[in-house]
Amino acid sequence: MTNVIHKPRHFWTSGPSRVREVLRLAYLFATELSVSGAVEIIVRPVKSRRTVEQNAKLWAMLGDISRQVEWPVNGVMQKLDSEDWKALMTAAARQEIRMAQGINGGVVMLGVSTKRMTVAELGDVIECMYSFGADKGVTWSEPKGQMPEQWEAAA
Repeated sequence: MTNVIHKPRHFWTSGPSRVREVLRLAYLFATELSVSGAVEIIVRPVKSRRTVEQNAKLWAMLGDISRQVEWPVNGVMQKLDSEDWKALMTAAARQEIRMAQGINGGVVMLGVSTKRMTVAELGDVIECMYSFGADKGVTWSEPKGQMPEQWEAAA
């Protein structure tokens, strides 16, 4: 068999209008795959990914923090760029730290991609930043009241 498919495929739809077509394609794929053995089919709701507005808010807040707060790095207080603050804030929100040995020694903190976060996960990061900013006296360029309620209530 030269046409055996080894990689799983994902079929999804964002609404009821295409469910029948998506299920038809999944059925054809499963039928073809079952020729070489058993198949597993999983149907689950898709978690909504972060919104464009939420991402814009994240970067605005990171910019506010990077301009206003110094943080110790190698024992020296200094301003960090937004990328460094993103790594610190995502680690704080997730309450987990991943470290690796550096190529030339030392320690490297491994960050978490916000691109793959759900609305709720990025909402947690934003709330963590509000809490941190309140402790550090950060003045936000956008008031908290402008944050859509669904970011805070998303599950």
